[in-house]
Amino acid sequence: MGGEGKGVEVRATSIRLFFVFEGQRRKETLMLNGKPMAPTPANIKYAHRLAAEIRQRIRHGTFSLVEYFPASGQGPGLTVASQLETWLQAQRVEHSTRAGYASAVKFWAGALGDKALRGLVKSDVMTVLAHRPDLSGKTINNYVSVLRQALDLAVDDNLLTENPAAALPPAKHQKEPPDPFSADEAAAILSALHQRHPGQVANMTEFWMWTGLRTSEIFALQWGNVDLRSGAVLISEAMVRGEYKDSTKTNTARTVRLNSRAKEALQRQRAFTQPAGAEVFQDPRYGTPWIDERAFRRSYWTPTLKLLGIRYRRPYNMRHTYATAMLMAGMTPAFCARQLGHSVEMFLRTYARWIDNQRDDAEMDRLESSLEVPRKKQTRL
Repeated sequence: MGGEGKGVEVRATSIRLFFVFEGQRRKETLMLNGKPMAPTPANIKYAHRLAAEIRQRIRHGTFSLVEYFPASGQGPGLTVASQLETWLQAQRVEHSTRAGYASAVKFWAGALGDKALRGLVKSDVMTVLAHRPDLSGKTINNYVSVLRQALDLAVDDNLLTENPAAALPPAKHQKEPPDPFSADEAAAILSALHQRHPGQVANMTEFWMWTGLRTSEIFALQWGNVDLRSGAVLISEAMVRGEYKDSTKTNTARTVRLNSRAKEALQRQRAFTQPAGAEVFQDPRYGTPWIDERAFRRSYWTPTLKLLGIRYRRPYNMRHTYATAMLMAGMTPAFCARQLGHSVEMFLRTYARWIDNQRDDAEMDRLESSLEVPRKKQTRL
């Protein structure tokens, strides 16, 4: 059954490839699961594609013998883990973004890191994800995005001819809807904090509830950006993973107008931190800036909600609370969006339910008004 053509020799029970590499003529048997690959029509077709790929990579100087033939005795080859690390080191991104990338790299390195880069196939990735039902759809998509980018780089560097993660379907996930606190819940939370943790914690929470700032924005707020006389604060910085960023999430500074509740909270806070002229809010236990949300949740937020019997929601939902409070007060969506640092489109999409409710009430009021006229006529009769 022998025969050789275009670098492929089909034998009785195996397939061999012939090629010249570094001045030497090589003969390498194709292996599958530690055994010679059977000379089936499908395997022979694969062998011809592989032979053409090897010739191309030899011409480009990117061929690695051990990567294609691990039993060749040429030492370790490129692995998925090494490619992921190469990609990560090539990224010019913010510290917080890099931390997210590093988490994904760690995940894939633990699951597929020892696998030869060229041996990675789509089913390998799908199998890993299938065995992790605990991962949310959003997390899966983030992890796959990192793997896809790392393998795209391998294709660009001529280390792979195609990306095995290129056609993975996105995982389905539903964005968590806004879950604001009711007016009674918000009042109870603030009252409890003023009683149990008066001073900085209560001041920050009240300011947070009545400005709707993002967590990163309230932690980074500086006294130099506060103008109590005009009743406004400039939001131009963020605290992300313990590092100051000289820009917000949207990379756009904005001026937030303060209502009376927010201004009162700042007036009370002045005695604690304004003399130093740095950050407005500090962790009162250590006199240091808030680094992230976890310490606040663990020590103050979660115990307060538990004490009050209020269903748990993240502190971020104070942002939703303020957004819906503005809408219920009749403020225009365009103004509300500017205060929160949203585009109008994003604001309308996020808070459509509350906007629609207002419209529904107005429409029903119009109907009731029309019904009132015939009712009066009947009364006269």
